[in-house]
Amino acid sequence: MPGRILIVDDDPFICDALELILTGAGHATKSLQGGQGVLESVMALAPDLVLMDVNMPGVGGMEALDTLRRSGITVPILMMTADSGPATIRDIGARGGSGHVTKPFDADALVIRIARMLEPDAAPVPQAPDVPGPR
Repeated sequence: MPGRILIVDDDPFICDALELILTGAGHATKSLQGGQGVLESVMALAPDLVLMDVNMPGVGGMEALDTLRRSGITVPILMMTADSGPATIRDIGARGGSGHVTKPFDADALVIRIARMLEPDAAPVPQAPDVPGPR
């Protein structure tokens, strides 16, 4: 099922590549380079899914994830990370992330994963947890 996907990554080449991959699969995409302004972008664009990098300078992906969940945003958020260690994966889930993909990623596998997440009978988005850190 095609959807509207917000891509959040500080690397413009990653954003461009993901836009090509996902628009080729029929999705509408918009990129945001960095976590600054992610809440405003989600509210303005009403995406069906956010695909966001964990490690970004300034406002990082985990901080942006916290902001979205504390604001009551329930859109699925798929986190991208080169660090797929258990602590990172647990942290993504504990903060309300809908899953992760490991960088570098396989384009075909990513398209399939996103399609499954956008299916009408996909698992519900986790409720906003009590997010650790400053408020």
